[in-house]
Amino acid sequence: MDAASDLPRALVAAEKTRVRKLALARRDGLDAVARADGSAAISAAVLELDLKPGCAVSAFLPILSEVDLGEAIAGLDGRGHPVGLPIMVESGLVFRRVRPGDDLLPLGFGTRGPGSAAPEIVPDVLLMPLTAFDRRGGRVGYGRGFYDRAVAALRAAGRFPRLIGIAFSVQEVAAVPMEPHDAPLDMIVTERDVFRFA
Repeated sequence: MDAASDLPRALVAAEKTRVRKLALARRDGLDAVARADGSAAISAAVLELDLKPGCAVSAFLPILSEVDLGEAIAGLDGRGHPVGLPIMVESGLVFRRVRPGDDLLPLGFGTRGPGSAAPEIVPDVLLMPLTAFDRRGGRVGYGRGFYDRAVAALRAAGRFPRLIGIAFSVQEVAAVPMEPHDAPLDMIVTERDVFRFA
């Protein structure tokens, strides 16, 4: 592949970096009260979604200034949904079952989660962290591709989970640059809106 054919990919990568930086600066600028109130509203909205009874859900715990889904995790567990947290392993991501009150271990990159003794789940719904989103279902992550690879692996195994982005409204951008491997979201939940695309 020559340098000219790499140019569009380089431009897309540069634009992702730009929108990621812009949206993260706005998210980081939220004060503690706005972040807590927004997280509570997002958790409440997640608990109002039309999830199939007993379906397995992957969630996440906040790093840096992310949404805190603690109330949603407890509520989903209380309704009989197996909830898993994403764990980075050599092959990508696995999702290990978590219950309210479980002891969690530091797992790198600021994440915490259940240890290797916790059972793995295969999620029917992925509540996905993101750095930026648009109103067409575009998502920018942190640039490491863990969720892209996890979604691709699930689909290759015949599983097609609902992909739900979780973000504060300040993380919205006009347009997210998308590449062929980027899976568009089915839905985005913020403290103000629920956007549905599928």
